Amino acid sequence: MDESSSASDKTVSDDTQALKDSAFRLLTRREHSRFELRQKLVKKGWSSAAVAELLDWLKAEGWQSDERFAESFVRDKLMQGQGRLKIVAQATQQRGIARELVEAVLEQQQPDWRSRCRAAHQKKFGDSAPEDRKQWAKRVRYLQQKGFNGDEIFAVLGELER
Repeated sequence: MDESSSASDKTVSDDTQALKDSAFRLLTRREHSRFELRQKLVKKGWSSAAVAELLDWLKAEGWQSDERFAESFVRDKLMQGQGRLKIVAQATQQRGIARELVEAVLEQQQPDWRSRCRAAHQKKFGDSAPEDRKQWAKRVRYLQQKGFNGDEIFAVLGELER
C-alpha cells in the first residue's frame, strides 16, 4: 500500500514538474499574460485546475506578471507605430490584460499621439497633402487601422492641407 501511494505521489510530482517546465519554456521566450499562458498550457493538454494552481504559484514567485507583460507589450506596440486605440484593444481582447492596467502603462509612457500619427502618415504617404477626397479617405482609413483617433487624424491631415 505504501509503494502504490509513493508511486502515485511520484507521478503527480513528475506531472507538476513537467507542467512547470512547459510554463518556463514559454516564459523564457518572452513575457506572457496570465490569460495567454493559461490558454497555451490548457491547449497543450494540461488540466485547468493544475494550470490555475501553477499560475498562482508563478505570480507569487514573480515569474509571471501581467504588469510586466503590459509594459513590454505597450513598448513593443509603440515601437511599431501603433495608436492608442489599437494598443488597448489588442491588449484587452487578445491578451486578456485589464483595461485599467493598459491605460496606466500608457499614461506612464506619455506618448505624443499626434506626433506619432504624423510619423505614421509620413512613413506611408510622405509629406504631401491628399489630392482628392478618395485619397483623403484612404489616409483616414489607414490611420484608423493603425489605432489613431479622429482628433489626431484630422489634425494631421489638416496640417498638411494648410
